[in-house]
Amino acid sequence: MGVFLKGKRIALKTVSKQDLAEFESLMSDREIDELAGEVYPVTQRSIDEFYEKCQRLEERVWFLIVDTQTNKIIGETGFLRINAPWRTADYSLVIWDRNFWNKGYGKETTALMFDYGFNYLNFHRLAIGVVEFNVNGFKFWKSVGFKEEGRQKEGYFCRGKYSDFIMMYMLEDDYRAGLSIKN
Repeated sequence: MGVFLKGKRIALKTVSKQDLAEFESLMSDREIDELAGEVYPVTQRSIDEFYEKCQRLEERVWFLIVDTQTNKIIGETGFLRINAPWRTADYSLVIWDRNFWNKGYGKETTALMFDYGFNYLNFHRLAIGVVEFNVNGFKFWKSVGFKEEGRQKEGYFCRGKYSDFIMMYMLEDDYRAGLSIKN
């Protein structure tokens, strides 16, 4: 599948079967799984189900994040639980390749996705959730304009401990006022 959105250093492409082996190898980092709220191992069936979900656009629009210099997949991003009548969706972003952490790739991806979500898909509200012990993730979400709206007290269980699950949101009005993606 081809590139759908392109930034300065990244391209967002739709998921094809040819990408699944490379993508699966990235997802083998347990620490990143835990930070992203994943608790189950990746199996062939889960990869196949992921692929099938990515092909149905009614409730999900999903992309692989590709570094344009190396043409390697570095992560994934997308909108899920899309509710068109309410103009809402959940947003997700995971940079699986640690070599691309803290270098602006997440912000570049998010800027493309905000533009696509608010200016093409006509969203009014985006929501994300982050586990409390993912301190860097929480700082990142705040830096791109998400605001905390509540917590699911002890809503996530990992490594024998409960952590809060922090709910955050971004409204169209804040995006249009330029309150998102602060560098």
